[in-house]
Amino acid sequence: MPNREGVTVHISGRAANVVDEECAYELSPLTRWTILGATGTALDIDVPGQPIFGLYPIGAGSIEVLGIAFTDLTNTRSISAGTLTLAYWDELQGPSTILLSAAMGTTDTSFTVATAVSASIGDLVQIDAEVMVVQAALTSSTTVPVLRASHGTAAASHSAVPPTGVYLLAKKIFILPFAPDFFGSPASGSYAFPITMPDVRIAAGELFMTNSRGNSSVAAESFTSTTDLGLRTLLGGQLTIQVEGPLAIQTNAAPPLLVETSCSVRDVYAIVQDAPSSDSIIMQVTQNGVVYCELTIAALATVSTPVDGFALGPLQALAIIGLNITHVVETGGTAPGSDLTVAIRI
Repeated sequence: MPNREGVTVHISGRAANVVDEECAYELSPLTRWTILGATGTALDIDVPGQPIFGLYPIGAGSIEVLGIAFTDLTNTRSISAGTLTLAYWDELQGPSTILLSAAMGTTDTSFTVATAVSASIGDLVQIDAEVMVVQAALTSSTTVPVLRASHGTAAASHSAVPPTGVYLLAKKIFILPFAPDFFGSPASGSYAFPITMPDVRIAAGELFMTNSRGNSSVAAESFTSTTDLGLRTLLGGQLTIQVEGPLAIQTNAAPPLLVETSCSVRDVYAIVQDAPSSDSIIMQVTQNGVVYCELTIAALATVSTPVDGFALGPLQALAIIGLNITHVVETGGTAPGSDLTVAIRI
């Protein structure tokens, strides 16, 4: 039983005979006992302080929890566990279809959406790089009251033209185990706890620590200040389409690829061995015959500008990926470019 001062427990005494048959619970004496706690330098006398922590994406659908520390190591000797809650968007759903129907200023305490939503008090919402907390239980509502600038983000203006996506974040809880006297030891400086969560974009995290006296206050962090507006775990690997030799306008310019499982896309880009001499190369990557994205390699260049995969949405399981070359210049001795490779990083 944890030695937590002030906690009250119930103690029941039950008799048993020689064949180990116990008397009825209702007939057994019941008493209460309030734990007074213990003293001594070897035990913590209060809950831990608020922790500091960080997350780092390590690829292949995983992240690491690291950098867990305290401003003061007092009351950290008996820490046995940390409880981490991650708020994230499942990228296999594609970009959010819930859009702002009116612009949101920095002092607004609610926003309106074009599609009715349902939410619970305390749910987290991400709009651009800002994280907000829902302040009322909602059922099919187009107006959402929120607490602004949560988890260390800043209140900002959000546009409705073009419409800005509203991301209702899901949550998942993880328990991090620790040995006694871990914090302050040499091992604590290199601590890293891996978590596998493929194809999600993590917007925020909360962590509290538990010692023999109870739980610390909750540390809340956001991870939306990146260019991706969050930490993307992805799946790992890439799909590659290659066209050998000089390029020409062509539909299905390479053998099609089969996607084994649904996955989010980091980005898509193209590269040629020999650059086009006078005009650009324009190509289309298709998914099940529908244009997924368009890539352009400019004249005298060998690499296209990468296309962000988050906005494109995921690749579907068993989808057929193809390539169409829609524009090259092949006349007058002009070099059209050759040996094309298209990479889809997942």
